[in-house]
Amino acid sequence: MEHAHFGRVETSALDGTDVVWESTSRLGDDEVEVQLWAGPSSELDTEELDAFAACLTDLSALDTAARTALRTYLHEDRYFIEYHVENLEDSVTVVRLVRDAADEPVGADSFAAAMRLRSVGLWLGGLSDGPPVILDYMFDPDLSDQILAVKLTRDGTVVSVDWES
Repeated sequence: MEHAHFGRVETSALDGTDVVWESTSRLGDDEVEVQLWAGPSSELDTEELDAFAACLTDLSALDTAARTALRTYLHEDRYFIEYHVENLEDSVTVVRLVRDAADEPVGADSFAAAMRLRSVGLWLGGLSDGPPVILDYMFDPDLSDQILAVKLTRDGTVVSVDWES
């Protein structure tokens, strides 16, 4: 199938789940990896590809919704923050956040603001029962492989935030 945004997308030769298109996108000063995933049973649907293209066109709006969900998650469960503050005490970012907190715990809002969107996964229908758009956020990715994955519907509605590594 030929698509205006993704170009030629083929799934017929796939033996398993794999990336069928990849690129990068800019979000502020960051370069974000974007991957379109498909499997041998994936149906190519112009409407679904158009929805994914719209997500990428307005990545800043997706990021805003995801960061709101990240802040809520971190306010409700501080363990992700505590893990990084304890294990990355030499990180320049941790040092700054601790200093700015002035003898208080590092705040969820400032911690979420310090996280970086590293990748966007777009999952064609039929691959899983989960949400088709996944934004992976990391804190100091040079020092930690821990991810908060924000999972969204095609229209940008946040479904969940999950800690992955």
